[in-house]
Amino acid sequence: MFKKLALLLIGLAAATAAALFLVIFPPIKATHPAIAGGTMPKLVPLRDFYADPNARWRFRLSPDGARIAWLEAKRLKPALWVRALDGEDVEIYHTPDTVRWFTWSSDGRYLLYQADRDGWENDQIVSVDVTRPGSAPRTYDFGKDVRSWIEFVPRDSGSDILVSHNGRDRSKFDLYRLNLDTGETSALDLISERSVNWSFDRDGTLFARLISGQQSQWRYEALMTDGTWRELARGGMEDEFWLLSRPDETGQAIALSNLNRDNRVLMRLNVLTGEEKVMHAPDAVDAGWIITHPVTRKPLMALDYPGEQTRSFFDDSARDMVDLLGDTDDKALHLVSSTDDFTKAIWETEDSREGWRTYLVDRTAGTADLLQTPGIAKEADNLSDLEPVFIPAQDGLTIPAYLTRPKGTVGPAPLVILIHGGPVARSYWGYKDLHLWLANRGYAVLNVNYRGGSGYGRAFKEAAIGEVSRKMHTDIVDARAWAVEEGIADPAKVAALGGSFGGLKTLTALTQSPGLFAAGVSINGVSDISTMIGEVPVYWTGWPDWVRKYLGDPDNEDDLQMMRDRSPLYHADNVQSPVMIIQGSNDVRVVQSQSDRMVEALKAAGKDVSYELIDGAGHTFSNMSWQQKMIMHRKIERFLATHLGGRADGFDYGVLGAYIIP
Repeated sequence: MFKKLALLLIGLAAATAAALFLVIFPPIKATHPAIAGGTMPKLVPLRDFYADPNARWRFRLSPDGARIAWLEAKRLKPALWVRALDGEDVEIYHTPDTVRWFTWSSDGRYLLYQADRDGWENDQIVSVDVTRPGSAPRTYDFGKDVRSWIEFVPRDSGSDILVSHNGRDRSKFDLYRLNLDTGETSALDLISERSVNWSFDRDGTLFARLISGQQSQWRYEALMTDGTWRELARGGMEDEFWLLSRPDETGQAIALSNLNRDNRVLMRLNVLTGEEKVMHAPDAVDAGWIITHPVTRKPLMALDYPGEQTRSFFDDSARDMVDLLGDTDDKALHLVSSTDDFTKAIWETEDSREGWRTYLVDRTAGTADLLQTPGIAKEADNLSDLEPVFIPAQDGLTIPAYLTRPKGTVGPAPLVILIHGGPVARSYWGYKDLHLWLANRGYAVLNVNYRGGSGYGRAFKEAAIGEVSRKMHTDIVDARAWAVEEGIADPAKVAALGGSFGGLKTLTALTQSPGLFAAGVSINGVSDISTMIGEVPVYWTGWPDWVRKYLGDPDNEDDLQMMRDRSPLYHADNVQSPVMIIQGSNDVRVVQSQSDRMVEALKAAGKDVSYELIDGAGHTFSNMSWQQKMIMHRKIERFLATHLGGRADGFDYGVLGAYIIP
């Protein structure tokens, strides 16, 4: 009787909460004529994008192929699931962390991941012993406020891995060997330089290193067979050079390089003679992801993104696996895990509407078994494709972008311009939940790869020198004008939405071109570029160098004034449109005061600003819990519906759960 009464009370409480939620968050009908007058597809619930309770992801094979592991929710919390590859019994390991990524130890005993437990990005290394069912995760603690990561997992190394951490000197990351069984470490390289990146062969033996100095000047050295170091290359900020394989006895190696050229290429290099032979050089873009053999490091294939993904094969073993997947010409491919002998592998196919399907491919058996289909795939008919577009800038530069057109609208629709962070980054073709969710609400979505970003060559990056909040801003203005001229966008209903450096560009759009934007959403966005060098972690050496090269030196009085002139914080009076500012309280890259000060300036100027401080969140979406993601996107949805005229969902039990589940 008591059990029935308890269940009744729980049911009544849930019903009451749902009713209150419906009152607090009623659905919003579209008011923009392009949406209200169209035949819109079904409104896909927010939970299907950000809180699918049946999702399974991050499948990984153990190096010997004996086990397979993946992430899946258990009691509404993600957990690690493990089973024998040829069995059905599953062991579930709960973790105190949101696992973003994991890998296997070489002996297949441990699952390893990095945990950011407070959003401050002081990652700790954690292991789970899968030979002891029910065992608790073990954290390897290298000290308070120390950041660590897994540098390399050598093959045939048993329970030893290579790790880096800044326990000795917070500004530098030393190299250590860590025994996962005992937790003991031994130092391999206690660096005196500002920054060092290492390359290892299969057994963890160091064979090359890139040493960085002031102003991002670097030299690259290889360890020769006689035990001496030989300098192979040197360069600066936009120069790239990296060996993918240890030089053989004749000096032959595989390298990625953009030295003396605009774009990065894959090449064969003789480190003794300097002779180069280009293996792969895609048109207009840098060589992208090079898939290599897990043990020999021999290149197997290349995946590039001039628009959609293109692929080039260097080895029949990779081609044979891809052929087993069937027709994948309209999809992107990702090799996520393989056995040491490369006879079995986990492949994902990525569709811009249906998400990632995961396959276990067995090259020997000639099979490709589907492991999971994403839940969002059932909504594909209600979602829109992602198409590459190329936009002419005012100075003649071509700006690549990705466009999602809403289904069912009539005439020019409201437009949301998405602005990536970095700025040395880029957006790629594939499944973009933010695009799909916004387009389903009735908005056209344009994701702009503005100048200064990566992937399009040296000249494209350096076109941004001196152009922060100048031509980098007019790239966004030009993208807006293009969308209007093409009949895609209603010029009166364009919003900017960006995070981090994209948040800076969003705020710049609202302060420099206020008449062109009807609303803006800044997520962890920079508002004052004159102070940000001094606010990042002490081990961030490249970012201050980038700022000084591309923007100016805050230690120089004239440069400091120029940086303030280009900072949105000092131009809050110019804003004419509503602004939503979202900030993680534990963000170490763009600290909370950047948003606090901007909100204060906007309020002092009498502007329409809403401020959402996410307690405990760090800088990136990957550091957010599913609850934080649901609540944040819900608020963005309603903000845009109010100011652009799109539609917004009403009751969503996923959002309700985000508010009430700890």
